[in-house]
Amino acid sequence: MRHITLLSCVCFFLSLSSFSWAERFAAHENEVSVDLYAGYLVVVRGSLGRLEKRNFIIDTGTNPSVLDERIARQLGLSGSKERLRLVNREIDATTVFIPSIRLGPISRESLPMLVQDLSFLQRKLSLRIDALVGLDLLGDRSFQIDYASRQMIFGSAHPASRSVSFKSDPPLVTVEMMIENQPFRLLVDTGASGLILFDKRVSEKLLRQLVAAEARSWNMSGQFSMQSIQISHSRLGNAEFGTLRAYLTPDQSHGFEFDGLIGISILHASQISFDFERRLFTWQARSSRIPLMTEAEHAPRPSCQPLGAMSRSLAWGLAGISEDQ
Repeated sequence: MRHITLLSCVCFFLSLSSFSWAERFAAHENEVSVDLYAGYLVVVRGSLGRLEKRNFIIDTGTNPSVLDERIARQLGLSGSKERLRLVNREIDATTVFIPSIRLGPISRESLPMLVQDLSFLQRKLSLRIDALVGLDLLGDRSFQIDYASRQMIFGSAHPASRSVSFKSDPPLVTVEMMIENQPFRLLVDTGASGLILFDKRVSEKLLRQLVAAEARSWNMSGQFSMQSIQISHSRLGNAEFGTLRAYLTPDQSHGFEFDGLIGISILHASQISFDFERRLFTWQARSSRIPLMTEAEHAPRPSCQPLGAMSRSLAWGLAGISEDQ
């Protein structure tokens, strides 16, 4: 009888241990380590077909996701020609079907992706980028990006102090921001370092906005210029903002019902989440005493910070910006 009791105890504790290990394993499977560039740009590792440990930029302003042309050649992919709308002009692109793509617990087969030369990002970031991943892949499951702990976590988000409701669903999530007491519907773009507004929408909604400076910008097509203006008051959800700098670009929305792009860096967030069950974008403001990135973490830093910019009918990409002094 004693042996049965001891064996039962051993089995009980083994069962508890196995359950605890299974929980930890499941939690680990739902977490992906991230690196930050320029303090906001999220880079993770994933697989593309047979190619492992590829570098992805998480860019919620991109749809469909974008594959570097070098990877398309390695995988022997070919497809149909497209016209890619950028913030400043159109360029040629190709759409292919990637045999498989995996990021943490998320995997898809035969996902359509645009093919573009992403080598400009390597020149800016000193890092090879193999794909820009948007909500066409990620939009089926809620996720959180914790900038402080350098983790991307899939599943239900932790409560955050600030939130705003979605005005549209994936693959392009928009929210409403009040700017100078006027409503602006903005695309939430993790690939953006600032606030970009379409000039025509600004002229329709804001009566007087003086241009503060010219800005040099870059994307897949090369360099171009934008103008910047000062915003004295704005509000997103339950958060009030003081003075902000916004960048004006020609209206290339082509029928989409939003007025520009909102980059994550203006939120000064330690973490953000896309909660697709409750249709909420949430964020936690970080302490000013805790920087997200030290200068030594990724050197050299790019001279221009990447910003979200527009691509073809439902595609968006990266661009960069620096103020003229």
